[in-house]
Amino acid sequence: MNSTDKDNSCCAVIKRDDDDVSIVDYQAYPPAPPRPTSSTTPTSDGPLNYSSNILLVYRLHEMRHMENVNFSLAIACLVYCGINIALIVTNYVNSHNEDDPPVSEQSFHVLEFWGTFLFAVVECISLTSTPKSILNIYNNPHALRLILFFNIVAASLPAILVTLNYEYFEIISHQIEYLNELTMSFVDLVLLWSLCQYEGTSLMLAGIASIVAVVQLAVYNGMGKTESGDMVGEVPAHYLEFTFGIISSLIAFWFCMDNKIMCGKEIGEILYGTHNQCNICVDNSNEFSETYLNKSRLNRYGSV
Repeated sequence: MNSTDKDNSCCAVIKRDDDDVSIVDYQAYPPAPPRPTSSTTPTSDGPLNYSSNILLVYRLHEMRHMENVNFSLAIACLVYCGINIALIVTNYVNSHNEDDPPVSEQSFHVLEFWGTFLFAVVECISLTSTPKSILNIYNNPHALRLILFFNIVAASLPAILVTLNYEYFEIISHQIEYLNELTMSFVDLVLLWSLCQYEGTSLMLAGIASIVAVVQLAVYNGMGKTESGDMVGEVPAHYLEFTFGIISSLIAFWFCMDNKIMCGKEIGEILYGTHNQCNICVDNSNEFSETYLNKSRLNRYGSV
């Protein structure tokens, strides 16, 4: 094949082994006849697109993987929502049967703290597995990543302490957890803002997050202690915490499903549509230029 043929050739994905669908290879073949031009956009009812750009194959697999990851994360968010509902019921039942609680305090708090930690991991993965540009989610990506890492550390610490010795570390673990509500509520507000695109500033988000954390700390610490040294405000603080957990899980579920839908949309554009005007890729290109190349942001049409 001469150089001219190489330039005009396209790439097709073929299987090396019919029994192994995981192994693919690329083989050059002569270009197909030009397709008839049309003013209409191809749809799923029409033939598949064809392209000599093999990077689209990588992008297609990346979007499919990201779609599956976000669907799994959405299910995990619903599981966390169910855990919080169960903890509300358990908190009510135990508070009305203090002499003989049906669920031990240690089992109750181990589920509470480890559930919070796993949900913090889910939020972190959802923000790193989104097809959207981080700049479209929050205008300071480095600060957002720092908050996410701090959130995971602050959520894992009380879970580990309670697992080691519940009675000794119970109060300090609750203090750390309610302080960590500051970062958790901030992340939730960032996710909600990215979904609704409300006009606002990071200062407003930080202010609302601070109020959530301060209210829970005030309820937990402001009602005094019992004769045995337990916190009087623990039960009402738990109601606030689990209600906030349900709201957080639903926000994260919405965010993950929105990610899945956007991945499916780009998959459709690659297979059936006009991917050269994909807004997701334009936004990610802008983010790369601003983060690594220090260039001014491009608009959706490619001009500076």
